[in-house]
Amino acid sequence: MGSIIGDILTSALGIALSPIPVLAVITLVLSPKGNAAGLGFLGGWLLGVIVPVLVITLLTGLLPESEPGNSRPVAGTILLLLGVLLLYLVVGEWRARPQPGKAPVLPRWVAALDSMTVPQGLALGSGLAAASPKNLALGVAAGITIGGADFGLREGILVLLIFVLIAASSMLVVVVGGMAAIEGIGRPLTELRDWLGRNSATIHTVLYLVLGTALIGGGISAY
Repeated sequence: MGSIIGDILTSALGIALSPIPVLAVITLVLSPKGNAAGLGFLGGWLLGVIVPVLVITLLTGLLPESEPGNSRPVAGTILLLLGVLLLYLVVGEWRARPQPGKAPVLPRWVAALDSMTVPQGLALGSGLAAASPKNLALGVAAGITIGGADFGLREGILVLLIFVLIAASSMLVVVVGGMAAIEGIGRPLTELRDWLGRNSATIHTVLYLVLGTALIGGGISAY
């Protein structure tokens, strides 16, 4: 089980390192509706992370080449395609980076975060978690790894929970930290939010490059 956790660790951390969603949850925690909206976002993020991984985990068990020690060409091909997709997105993110001296262009919904309700936070969190090409690709990769592992139901559930916990760790830190001591961390959170807004395109470029390469490597090793 330890080797499987090691295999999915990169995917889980890749989901946790999502600059725009982290910017969003920071803004929600600092907003007038604060903790409630942030909790809604956190719940949506957890839902959006766990559903794709769970579905792919279950579907992977139906693949004909899931025996341990054998090559897994279907899984390997999927991982290769996901890796190529992330490398393709590198080009778009690099072109989208703001030119020196110009402010970055953030999604329009960022302006509505200060007045967002709990249901809206829930919907936004689940949408950002599940609809992001990066998160979806990493969730599929993790599901393939977990579903193809040779262990029982209890171990599978434990590995899945560990994956989701790590993938949601950035959101958990912001929301729990905001609930516990918003006065003490308000300024650092504001500075982090502003930094993420300025550098989100660059962060995405690096993440897509590293994670795409990792998925391609995992796909090759599956043959």
